[in-house]
Amino acid sequence: MGCKSGRTWTREELRLLEQHAGKLGVSELARLLGRSTQSVYNRAMRHGLSLRIVTEDEHDQYLCRELYKAGLSIAVIAQKMEMTRNRVFHIVCQAE
Repeated sequence: MGCKSGRTWTREELRLLEQHAGKLGVSELARLLGRSTQSVYNRAMRHGLSLRIVTEDEHDQYLCRELYKAGLSIAVIAQKMEMTRNRVFHIVCQAE
């Protein structure tokens, strides 16, 4: 069991975390929120937010979708595009 310490997260802080997760690094988020990096990491995990910064561009997303429409499997697309299968899955499912 974890030990609760520190101050309670406000709704505004949670909104900012959700808005910027995956766009800003953990250090930048911590600075923005006035919190420690560990606090930001823990809260993101608790809310199921990924802090991994997604960097593929729109062209890569377009290629993934077109390859999927052409009948290639997610695994093959992931290998060709050097992405994880999970990332390709999310890209092609957003198009549907």
